[in-house]
Amino acid sequence: MTQALSGLVARTMNRFYDVITESGTWRCQPKGQIRRHDDASYRLPVIGDQVTIDLQRGLKDGVDGYLLEIKPRTNMLLRSIGDTREQQKVMAANLAQTLIVQGIERPGLDFAMLDRFLVTCELLLIPACIVFNKVDLNPDALQCPQIQTYAELGYPIIETSTKGDIGMGRLKAVLENGISLFAGTSGVGKSSLINWLVPKANLLTGPVNERRGTGRHTTTYSVLIPIKGGGYLADSPGLRDFFPPHIAADEVRFGYVEMRDLQRECKFTSCLHLEEPGCHVKEAVRSGDMASFRYHNYKAIVADMQSRERARY
Repeated sequence: MTQALSGLVARTMNRFYDVITESGTWRCQPKGQIRRHDDASYRLPVIGDQVTIDLQRGLKDGVDGYLLEIKPRTNMLLRSIGDTREQQKVMAANLAQTLIVQGIERPGLDFAMLDRFLVTCELLLIPACIVFNKVDLNPDALQCPQIQTYAELGYPIIETSTKGDIGMGRLKAVLENGISLFAGTSGVGKSSLINWLVPKANLLTGPVNERRGTGRHTTTYSVLIPIKGGGYLADSPGLRDFFPPHIAADEVRFGYVEMRDLQRECKFTSCLHLEEPGCHVKEAVRSGDMASFRYHNYKAIVADMQSRERARY
């Protein structure tokens, strides 16, 4: 006897997936038809996916049924993986927002990585919020001009610390609807934030390596955590770094919000803002109308994408 149900993928563990349905939560494995999907990004389910499952009795290894279909996604957050970054992986789907967590201290601020996240979210049409965590360790760091730049660009910024309950009420308030992904490198405190917000989550937390300034990978699977009152927190394994998915080099400029108006005044509509004459963006950097560190990060992303494009031929 079988039963087809619609549900939400709430946990991924290798090739096992926990799916929440109206009748309960069921552990499933994907059918071969999913793994043969024409679109590679749909060949494996991810947290946040809406799926169709087929419950069956008598399966082994604690499996309750099969995943038959991944329904069309409203969005999905992707990142490049592998030594050459030619492969890409879907981190989560159907997101209301991504919260990019940075640790003020231990491991410290990384604006280059933050910009790589923001460009990706902008181009994939996923709202982004920046969380500066562990503010109790160095409150003065919040006055640095780089942080002020992101505020002026209109990105929502939340300053948090689980010690002293700093900013936690505001953080909880923005998580009430939809699926919110916590993203960041290992050691920034994502799991500690989630444990504070949802004590029953019981996520493992690990210390930061004092010598290297990095954290241990303490979350080993991707999971959706329900929030009291509505919404889900999406947590995934901590990253050593983050690289955008496959993006054409000439599209990166559209992921920088301050460039969208500036580049309209460039001499050439195809201006990449590198060596072209009559570039209004470069003039804005010289005059201080665009932050030089953001422009530096932009050039690094473009160079990375150009390098990948050359490697394909």
